[in-house]
Amino acid sequence: MIYGYARVSTKDQNLDRQLKALNDYGVDKIYSEAESGAENNRPQLNKLLKKLKHGDTFIVMSLDRLSRDPEFLTKIIVLLDTRGIQWHALDVPEFDEIENQHTQRFLHSIIIELKKYLAAEERKRILERQKQGIEIAKQKGLYTGRKILYGPDVTNKKRQKLYYDIVDKLNDGQTIYSITKELGCSNTLVYRIQRELVN
Repeated sequence: MIYGYARVSTKDQNLDRQLKALNDYGVDKIYSEAESGAENNRPQLNKLLKKLKHGDTFIVMSLDRLSRDPEFLTKIIVLLDTRGIQWHALDVPEFDEIENQHTQRFLHSIIIELKKYLAAEERKRILERQKQGIEIAKQKGLYTGRKILYGPDVTNKKRQKLYYDIVDKLNDGQTIYSITKELGCSNTLVYRIQRELVN
């Protein structure tokens, strides 16, 4: 079975180019979602990684669609390799024209490491542009701060409940890792709430 994964950062962005590339490759089933590349706990990616089994093939248009975090990318690659799942990023050459398999694997590894580095650097540039934009907006008096989605005063009851569940577990002394595993939330959210409780 050939599975594909497609991701855009926001719902305003278009998945069509990725979906076409995956369909052209001959993917049987595609999992897609609108989530930030900095967010590693993604529902559709998690679902796909659980679904994959030995002998399956995993296709993604480019490595940065998986993540811009080099450590998380490495974790996924190791997971796929150890479970006997073939994987391919369409922006990474396979070097099929090279007969020596050791040389082929060596070149492939170099490209993968380079792609991980570039993804991380692009993430830094995105954050820097956001920071500059916020500073300019502040100077103009236009910046009102980022909207809080999870908190005691949010109108969404599910998000409010999740906030209180995280607070309770932090107060009980649970680790951030155990909280994210149990509640299915991001470590970024738990860290934020933890900082708020400390302050």
